Amino acid sequence: MVVASSPDTAKEFCKTHDRMFSGRHLPSVYHNLPRTMDSSIVLSPECGRSWKLLRSIGQNCVFSSKAMETNAWIRKAKVMEMVSHISSKEGEVVNLEDLIFATLANIISSVLTSRDLFDVKNEAKDKYRVMMGLVNEVIEKTTTLGLVDFLPVLRWVDFWSKGKAMDMYRKIKLTWGSIIQERRSSKGSDHKSSSDGQDFLDIVLADSSFSEDQIGNALMELLIGATDSTTITTVWLMVELIRNQEMLSRVRDEIAQTVTGDKPSESLLSQCHYFQACIKETLRLHVPAPLLVPHRATETCKVNNYVIPKDSMILVNAWGIARDPDYWNDATVFKPDRFLDTKIGFRGTHFEYLPFGTGLRMCPGSTVAFKNIQMLVGSLLHYFDWSLPGGVALTAIDMNEKYVTTLKKEKPLLLIPKLRYKN
Repeated sequence: MVVASSPDTAKEFCKTHDRMFSGRHLPSVYHNLPRTMDSSIVLSPECGRSWKLLRSIGQNCVFSSKAMETNAWIRKAKVMEMVSHISSKEGEVVNLEDLIFATLANIISSVLTSRDLFDVKNEAKDKYRVMMGLVNEVIEKTTTLGLVDFLPVLRWVDFWSKGKAMDMYRKIKLTWGSIIQERRSSKGSDHKSSSDGQDFLDIVLADSSFSEDQIGNALMELLIGATDSTTITTVWLMVELIRNQEMLSRVRDEIAQTVTGDKPSESLLSQCHYFQACIKETLRLHVPAPLLVPHRATETCKVNNYVIPKDSMILVNAWGIARDPDYWNDATVFKPDRFLDTKIGFRGTHFEYLPFGTGLRMCPGSTVAFKNIQMLVGSLLHYFDWSLPGGVALTAIDMNEKYVTTLKKEKPLLLIPKLRYKN
């Protein structure tokens, strides 16, 4: 295992020798999931044919500038559904993390399959818990090493990994199986699609090389990619702004001056430079995946006079780099102003700031995630004032973190909304 803990070393692995370290190092549980080796965009062990094909389809349907523009109405509609629901809960305690997760899940599900996963208005809490539990389970078990990963000789008797993999397989199939079968039987003729008459599911079904299991795995991975880290960042951004009322007022004033009475939109919110800086600062101070997704050396390579053997695991300590006082003043303090007079962006071109990774295996949905965070938080702040249950002071909000493979707020974000504007 090799850990890159400086911008220069991260650059060596993710730019100078990017191709040689473009593999993924994954635990046995992932390898035991049926048909995962050739149905993944983020976790594919190699940048092979299936990876390139799925990434291309994802680019056309979800990640490209054209796709994002086409799907902007979906993001706005789902966020306004959430706003409408919260409006009906004025004065009550709401679990904001649940609502953010469900809204993001509906956004990506609508883009991929032209249908929602949740009915936000009915707030089916049990269904939230089941889906969030599955997302957390898949993330944890496909990225956390087990005993057999350290002692490969045990793989022939590794019933634990196989059992866990089959349990996840059944849950993934239960989530997506009926949607895939329904679309296959209808031949795409009677659904409302989200992108030029074809959504992601249409396109992969049209390619006979993808099995139902592969499609389900790809849909699950895209759901996780669009919900987990974005929910984490949205929650932390709300927490940081609620704790810092001066910053919150500054963001609200900026949004109010830009929106001028209309509903917040992506094009208008993108003009709010201080708000954008707040999002970037949250991604710096609260990196959703502190060690990114593990890379793997596809061949033996020398880096900084060290020989890195083939199949070594490569971790990029994005959390440590983003808090390094050699590169950031007041590195552990939330200071959005630091991003107002700099060209540092979130696209992985500055190696002291890698919230979405960089290089070949950079998160393909970074721009979509940024737009989702912008729309969610912009609307939550524009339409509502927020307070803590029991009259607790906002500065006393719990800041404890919980780390598995992502770094999230330990306790759920429970807040009481009060309407500021009618939506």
